[in-house]
Amino acid sequence: MNVINRKLLFSLLALAFFVGVSAETASAAAVLRVSDQSWLAVTYEMQLYFQYRDQGTGPDRGDDTTDIYFRRNRLGFRGQVTDKYGFVLQIEHQGDRSIDDIRVLDDPIDRFTVLDAFLYAKFYNALQLRVGLTKDPLVREHNEGCFFPLSIDRSLFVYTPLRRRSRDFGLLLWGNVYDNKIQYKVAAMKGLNRRDAPESSLRYTARVHLTLLDPENLPIYFGTYLGKKKVFTVGAGVQYQPDAVFGNVAAGTFPKDYLAWTYDIFFEYPVKSVGTFTASAAFLDIDFDDAYKGGDPDPFAVGIDGEKNGWYTKAGYMLPDKVGPGQVQFFGRYEEWKFAQLQGILDQKIDWYAAGLNYYLNGQNLRVSFEYSMNDFEKENPENQDFNTFTTMLQFRF
Repeated sequence: MNVINRKLLFSLLALAFFVGVSAETASAAAVLRVSDQSWLAVTYEMQLYFQYRDQGTGPDRGDDTTDIYFRRNRLGFRGQVTDKYGFVLQIEHQGDRSIDDIRVLDDPIDRFTVLDAFLYAKFYNALQLRVGLTKDPLVREHNEGCFFPLSIDRSLFVYTPLRRRSRDFGLLLWGNVYDNKIQYKVAAMKGLNRRDAPESSLRYTARVHLTLLDPENLPIYFGTYLGKKKVFTVGAGVQYQPDAVFGNVAAGTFPKDYLAWTYDIFFEYPVKSVGTFTASAAFLDIDFDDAYKGGDPDPFAVGIDGEKNGWYTKAGYMLPDKVGPGQVQFFGRYEEWKFAQLQGILDQKIDWYAAGLNYYLNGQNLRVSFEYSMNDFEKENPENQDFNTFTTMLQFRF
């Protein structure tokens, strides 16, 4: 059986298994009512991946790799104490994962962690607060809920450099003004504040968006609203931390500031009897003032989340009617990223392509997704070879 047929068979078997799961699943969290204003909601969310990559295993890393793992496996608690105050706590297990973003790992990821832990307050629609461990607010797609993307997951390359990668400790002030047409976020967070950094300083973020049709007035975004809203939103953000890293860690020299900025656009429009059209694009630039040239740069200044710039564009189309028990949505995306230093290669460039479909058996509460993606390195060597990845995912939420 040739490689293409093995890939196709692998994906079809996984898809058939997932479709065989009952489509009757809960659509709301379990809620314990304490009083008229106080309650506790418990949620469970998981994404199970069946994945195949055409390299990464064997003595020369050139043999095929298959993997089954939890991309996300979460237990969440959300409590409302009064009409103004509440809290969120999420714990997550990831594993046993060998296929990473652009590598196949020697030691699989098997991680259990506190993902979110913050208090929130809603004083007014225009003045709301989060304090604790929460998402970095800069990039739109990073703030699209990971259980509500258009493609099988968010971009692999839109993360900013953080010790926890996606979350940070601090204070986030946000709100909606002008009839929910404008949303702002400002934050002061820990950033790369470490004992061995040039300076113990915080990371500051400002983000704003303007939405011209139905509002996006929540603290998270959605990669698709499944045809339930008409949305056209443009946004931008900037992030800064002074003296965040050394260009030469061993010598303790060449202190460098961190600066990142982004802009983005999102559009979704349902057309009766035709279907729902979705399109989105964004640009991100992360700058450490050429810290990678310092001889021994801080690891946070280089790599997949270090100094880089790039953009993505994605589009989707959802059929207007059900196919069997669920809805079908097709998607595709293209990304282009330039890295100061990636896996030891200076000025590396990646072109990334993906196409696939989502099959919603019960909205986002029970979903099966299939995606084919291709990673194209501009500069190849034995450790950096172009590869193709086939992924089938089961998503369940309660």
